[in-house]
Amino acid sequence: MTHDTVFISDVHLGTDRCNTDKFLKFLNQLDTKKLVMVGDIIDIYCMEKHNTLWKTQHTKAVEKIIELSRKGTEVVYILGNHDAVARKYVNTSSSYLHQNLIICDSYVHHSTKNRKFLCIHGDFYSEFSSGSWKQYFMNWGYETITPLNIFLNKTFGFSLINFLKSIPRGKKFIDKYEMDLIHHVRKIGEYDGVIAGHIHHANIREYQGTTYMCAGDWTDTCSALVEKDGVFEIIKY
Repeated sequence: MTHDTVFISDVHLGTDRCNTDKFLKFLNQLDTKKLVMVGDIIDIYCMEKHNTLWKTQHTKAVEKIIELSRKGTEVVYILGNHDAVARKYVNTSSSYLHQNLIICDSYVHHSTKNRKFLCIHGDFYSEFSSGSWKQYFMNWGYETITPLNIFLNKTFGFSLINFLKSIPRGKKFIDKYEMDLIHHVRKIGEYDGVIAGHIHHANIREYQGTTYMCAGDWTDTCSALVEKDGVFEIIKY
C-alpha cells in the first residue's frame, strides 16, 4: 500500500538496541510520498559516550533513506536528544541537505484532510526535558537496564522495558508525558495535534479535540505511524 506519510522515531542506529534487520526490511518495503523521522534516528549520544560500534547494516539503512529521497520521497529528519549534536553543523530552522531531504528541530505537517500537526521529538516539552535532573536520571535508568533488556529480548523474546511500561507507575509516566505535549500544543492554539517520539511508546489518543500521536520505536516495538487519506494508524513489524 502507498501511504501519504509515514512517521518513524527512535531508531537508535549505531547501537545494539536497534532492530536493524527489521528496520531494513521495513525501509525496503516502504512506499510513501513523505517520510518524517521524529528524532533519535542516529544515536550519536551513545556512540560518543559508550563507544558503540557503527555496523554495516546501519550504513545500509542510512543509504536506503537517502535513496528514497533521491527517488522522490520527501524526507524530513527532526532532531532528538540522541542526535542533537547535529545542531552544531546545520541550521535546524530549515536546512535542506538536498532537494528532498530536510533536517530541522520541528516540522508542521498538514494531513490530506487539512489538519495541522506540530511534529517534534518531545524531549524539550515535558518535565523530563533535555538537561533536567529527571532526564539524566531517566537516561541512567534506561542505560542501566538496556543490556539486560537486549539479552532477554534476544534469548526469550521478552522485553523488560515494555513490561515496565505496562505497570501502573509506567503507565502514569507515559500519561504524564503525553498530556504535557497535548497541553503544549493547546497553549499555542494553532494546531489540531502533535506527533512525537522520545517516549518509545506508540499511541494515538484524543483529548478535548486535540490529537496526540507517537510513532513508537525500533528498539522494542518496531512500529511506525502511517497516514492514508487523512486517516492515521500505528503499524508494527
